[in-house]
Amino acid sequence: MPPSPLKLLPMLALLPLLAWIPVTLQAQADPEPVPTSLSRDEFRVGITLGGTGFLGVVTEYRRGDWSAEVNLGTISFREIAVSLTGKRYFSDGSLRPAVGAGLWSLTAWTEDGSGSILIARLPVAADWRFHGGHAAGLEVAFNRALAVNRLDPLDDTGPSDRIIPIPGAYYRYSPDR
Repeated sequence: MPPSPLKLLPMLALLPLLAWIPVTLQAQADPEPVPTSLSRDEFRVGITLGGTGFLGVVTEYRRGDWSAEVNLGTISFREIAVSLTGKRYFSDGSLRPAVGAGLWSLTAWTEDGSGSILIARLPVAADWRFHGGHAAGLEVAFNRALAVNRLDPLDDTGPSDRIIPIPGAYYRYSPDR
């Protein structure tokens, strides 16, 4: 019997990463000159679509190739999503792949009460600096639930152990540029 298509979903999510490899190798072979300002501290703000929420606001502090970001978003405007993620950027060109690890908390409120979930996330991203302080990016985060506080107090079902890939896109701007 063939495997369930849902079990193949995490492997299919790696396809964008495989597509980035040739682009990254080309960027390394013919790198764009990197401004010396990339080696200093940088603060970026922006918006996100997808990922930890349908719509969000992100702030990122970068120091060299390392960064910490905080994302505040929502999925349906009846809940709030907060994520804290550390990332490591690679390459010195205008296209910089990145990998990271972080936590994502989602809390929803209804007339009957509230519920929340804590999720571990491992994003794989590509950040493209296209003009001065402007950057756009794509990421696929592999997510796994760690703890669930369900709305129904009698429901003590634990979190699922499945890994769920969720894509997202972002725009970020560095006012220091």
